Amino acid sequence: MNIELKLKDSTLQIPLPEGVAPDPKLLDGGHPLYYLLKQPGATANYLNQVCDLLRDVPKKLDVLEFCGGIGLIPAALKPVIEWDTWETIELDPSCEKAYLLPEVKFMLGDMYDPKWDFTGIDLVFMDFPSNTLPKMWREPKRAKLLRRVADAKPRYWEITDVGYYWIHLANHWPIYEKWFGVKPTRENYHQLFDGYMRETYGYKVINWTVGGGAQYFLMEAV
Repeated sequence: MNIELKLKDSTLQIPLPEGVAPDPKLLDGGHPLYYLLKQPGATANYLNQVCDLLRDVPKKLDVLEFCGGIGLIPAALKPVIEWDTWETIELDPSCEKAYLLPEVKFMLGDMYDPKWDFTGIDLVFMDFPSNTLPKMWREPKRAKLLRRVADAKPRYWEITDVGYYWIHLANHWPIYEKWFGVKPTRENYHQLFDGYMRETYGYKVINWTVGGGAQYFLMEAV
């Protein structure tokens, strides 16, 4: 099967090998293969948002990506930022079979495994599935991973967050209000995210975009 995604900066030709399917134990609406097959338009929108987010970073960066999927992000970003090296960590072995870029170092495993080394990385890209601020402060293993990244001091740090689409719900916004002391809105969510990252990890938001099912934050050290 061949899928074509027309982006602002390029057109991606994605050949999926025969028999490749997402691991059903890992399958959800945010799984890269599921998203690509079921919502190609939203996938293209998502990749355009990522490209717009990172458009002004320096070229030739060394990048480490979490939840790397089949390589859509490095493929979309290659003509935009001309990254130098790219390493990706992915849990689903089906993604390795369909990975797009042979020049990327694909590492199969759990992103929470303490064996991963984050030193010497210019940009850490964290496309977490279903990430929100409450998950970042409530889940100890996630918070520990974020701390390890912050302590490695990458020049840039991207985190994908879906809270923008949920904060207005009655069972969501009180959680934020209790933590921040204000009611969250789609207009102030980026400010809440910025404040949390500054206070907790010493990183500030320098750019953000919304679309394709998530909000995307680019940060650098304060």
